[in-house]
Amino acid sequence: MTLPANAAAPALEPRAPLALPAGSSVSLDQWRGLALLLVLLSHGLFFTGRTYGIGRVGVNLFFFISGILVFRSLDKHPERRELDRMRSFWKRRLLRLYPALAAFLVVLVPLAWLARQRPNLPEWSEFSLLVRDLPAAFFYFVNYLPVSPPALNHLWSVSCEMQFYIVAPLLFALGGRSEARRTWVWGAALAVLMVLGALQPFIDYDKKYQFHAAVWPMMLGFFCEHRRAWLTQRTRAWVRPAIAAGVGMLLVSLGAMLFGKHAKPIVVAAGAFALAPCLCCYLAGAVAPGVVGRALRWLGERTYSIYLWQQPLTVCGWLPPVLHPLGAAASTFVGGVWYRVFERPFLSPGRKATT
Repeated sequence: MTLPANAAAPALEPRAPLALPAGSSVSLDQWRGLALLLVLLSHGLFFTGRTYGIGRVGVNLFFFISGILVFRSLDKHPERRELDRMRSFWKRRLLRLYPALAAFLVVLVPLAWLARQRPNLPEWSEFSLLVRDLPAAFFYFVNYLPVSPPALNHLWSVSCEMQFYIVAPLLFALGGRSEARRTWVWGAALAVLMVLGALQPFIDYDKKYQFHAAVWPMMLGFFCEHRRAWLTQRTRAWVRPAIAAGVGMLLVSLGAMLFGKHAKPIVVAAGAFALAPCLCCYLAGAVAPGVVGRALRWLGERTYSIYLWQQPLTVCGWLPPVLHPLGAAASTFVGGVWYRVFERPFLSPGRKATT
């Protein structure tokens, strides 16, 4: 891994964050909406046996965007004491995400009880197992359970995300104030996590994704945001080719999934290149126009709540397989309501004004 040579950079002075290109936050929302569509495609048509891996591509894309936003949040107020910044970050993230999760889990229990007698439920769907694993869901460590009920299994990604939120402020503080130190400390963390992520398929591909193997896209987004000014200058001439190449690889990923479970590593690997056009659009402030752009942004703003509900309405088996595509579509409505009631009231005033 080659890092920019800037070892002689002076210590950072307190400063305001760099001005973002016009539309860049909108661009991130739109790409997050696309990531959600990939998950809905994966689970809504999972019964066909032809969508393996594409949901993971969506989660990786969502993780990458989250990493960018984490760094932006931590870098907002350089004049604050480090401990105050950590406390503020943790408090805002908990208030922003926990009410929607807790309400989802509370409502899920009676729904699982009503669905417990449905024929042909997936393995590990027993109601007793769901009740047993509820504490793991409430406290964000579903990703470290050997197995979990289908109604909770998708929360592995929510657990990984929250675990990164716990670690990120500590990692940010470890980077210190020097540009050189930040680049090497955060670059080293990224290199380690990318190696662990690359090794996962060779260790135990079917094992549930755990923090060390899953969060490399979040660390990549974190590092890219740290180097945003440098990346913007050096990618300006390559924005269009990078977007075209990345979208092309995403199409390769979508094509490979049609070959079934054995093509899953290819789907995930090719889909990882979708991070490149996402980054380029963000750096350039490029957004999708018209109805498509507005729809993607709407989905992106509500991704978390929709993601919570999409699995109970699809691969849980509570609906007949033929209705899973309708369940995926219905989750956008249910998640939209969930967002309005359990997410939007806890948004920052600035974020609330744009949604």
